[in-house]
Amino acid sequence: MPQLHIRWVRAAALALVMAAAAMLSVAWYGTRPTLPAGITVGDWAVGGLPIDEFERQLAAKQRLLMAERVRLSAAPASVSGPAAAPQTLTAERTLEQLGLELASQELLSKLAPLREGSPLRRAIYRWGQRGADWTPPARFAEAKLAAALREAFAPLYAREPVDARRVVEANDTIRYIPEVPAVRIDEAALLRELERLLPGWGTMEWTAGLPLGRGEAGPDGGSPAGEAVQAASSGSSDTADADADGGVIAVAVPLRLVQPPVTVETLKAQGIERKLAEYTTRYPPSALPASGSAGRLHNVKSTAASIQDVVLKPGELFDYATFIEQTEKRFGFREAPVILNGKLVPGIGGGICQVSSTLYNAVLRAGLAVVERRNHSLPVSYVPLGLDATFASGHINFKFRNSTEHHLLIRTYADDTKLTVKLFGQAPQDVAYEIESKTLETLQPPVKYVRNPKLPQGKQQLITRGKPGYVVETYRHKKQNGVRVATELISRDTYAAQPTIMASNVGDGKDGRSDQPPPSPSKPLVEDGLKGPTFR
Repeated sequence: MPQLHIRWVRAAALALVMAAAAMLSVAWYGTRPTLPAGITVGDWAVGGLPIDEFERQLAAKQRLLMAERVRLSAAPASVSGPAAAPQTLTAERTLEQLGLELASQELLSKLAPLREGSPLRRAIYRWGQRGADWTPPARFAEAKLAAALREAFAPLYAREPVDARRVVEANDTIRYIPEVPAVRIDEAALLRELERLLPGWGTMEWTAGLPLGRGEAGPDGGSPAGEAVQAASSGSSDTADADADGGVIAVAVPLRLVQPPVTVETLKAQGIERKLAEYTTRYPPSALPASGSAGRLHNVKSTAASIQDVVLKPGELFDYATFIEQTEKRFGFREAPVILNGKLVPGIGGGICQVSSTLYNAVLRAGLAVVERRNHSLPVSYVPLGLDATFASGHINFKFRNSTEHHLLIRTYADDTKLTVKLFGQAPQDVAYEIESKTLETLQPPVKYVRNPKLPQGKQQLITRGKPGYVVETYRHKKQNGVRVATELISRDTYAAQPTIMASNVGDGKDGRSDQPPPSPSKPLVEDGLKGPTFR
C-alpha cells in the first residue's frame, strides 16, 4: 500500500513538472519578440525577424517604394498619326505622386496579437501564422493618378476633341468637316501596368544590420532570417533613402483616342440629306435701312439668328415662344410698329412675325404638321392672305412638329432687304407640296364718324380711308411625280376690315357714331411684337 502511494505521488509530481514545463514552453514561445517562422511579405522572407526590426525595415522599405521614380513616355503619334500629333512627351514622377497607396496599417495590425494578451493566446496566434503571407494590398488612387497625369502631360490634355460640322453650301448641298479626336492617356491600362511593375518587397533595399543569432530558425531548420538580413545589410536608414536609387522604372504610357460627341457618323445618322423647302419674304419699305427705321430690321435679324441651325428630332415640337424668349435675352428687341387690337401703333419687337410667317410658309411646303398657328388681325404686306403666322406673348403662338422620320435642320438668311428660311432633312424625292389661298369673301370697311364741331354745320371730312377685310381659305396640295394625289384644308382665316374714319358736324345724329360697334377687348392684344404702344 505505501509503495502504491509513493508511485502515485511520483506520477503526480512528474505530471506537475511536465505541465509546468509545457506552460513555460508555451509562455516562452508565445512571448518571443520575433515574427513566426515562414512569414513572407511578397518576395520578402521575414520569418524569425525581430518584430521591432521588422517594423523599422517595413517603414524604410515603404519610404523607398513610395519614392521610387517612374519615367513616363507618351508618343501621341502612335495613335493619332504624325501630322496632327505633338512630339513625344516625357515626365518623371514618384510612385507616391502617381497615387500609390499601401495598406501598411493593415499589415502592422497583425503584430498586435504577438505583443498583447496572455502567453497562451499569443502562442496560439503565433502558431497559426506560421508560413502566412502578410503582403499589404498596394493600389493606386485613381483620382490622384488622373490628376498627376493631367499635370504632367498638360499639353496632351490641352488638346480637346473637335466636333464634326455640317456645312450647307451656297448651292444648298451638304458636306461634312470631319471631327478631330483628342489623344488621352489610357489611365486604366496605365494603372494595371504600374501595378505589374511595382518592385517586390524583397528587392527594395534597406540598411539596418542585426546582431547574429537573434533570429528564429525557420520550419526547415535553416538559417535565422535575422542572420540573412545582417549579411545583406549595412549603413543607416537615413542613407538608404538618399542612396538606394534602384534605377528608374521606364513606362511607355498607353494612349487612346477620345472622339468628340459629334462625329460625321452621328451627323449622317440624323438623315439630313437635302433641302426640303424654302421661302423668302421681303421687308416692308418702312423697315428698309433707307427709311431710317432700324428697329424692325434688328428684330427680324435677331430672331432669325435664334432659330439658325436649330435641329429637330423626328416628332419633336418647334415652339416659337421659346425662341422669342431666347432672342430677347441674347439680343433684346427694339422699337418698331406692332399691331394692338387691330391697329398699327408704336411698340417693342415689331417684325418678329415676319420670321414666324416666313418659317410657316417653308413648313407648309415641306409637308410638315402645323400644331398651332393664327393669322394676323390685319393683312400684312410680306406674305399673301392666309399665309401669315402671328405671335402674341401668352396668347398666340406658332408651333409645328417635325413629322418626318428623320432630323430637320432650320437655316435662315437675313440681309438688309429680305429674309429666307430653308428646311433640310429627308423626304421622298418624288413628293412636292403646292400651297393655294382662296379669298372667299371681301368685307367692306365700316364707316366711323367722329364729331368735329370746327367743321361748318352740315359738313363731313374724310380722315382715313378704310381698308376691306377678307375671309380666306388655304389649301395644301400634295403632288407625286407632278400629279396631285391629295388636298388638305390648312386654315380658314378672317382679316378685319379697317373702318373709314369721317369727321362730321352734320347734326343729324351721326356725330360720334359708327355704323358698326367697335371691338372692346377685355385686355389689349399685341401682335407682331411684345409691347406697345411706346411714346417718346
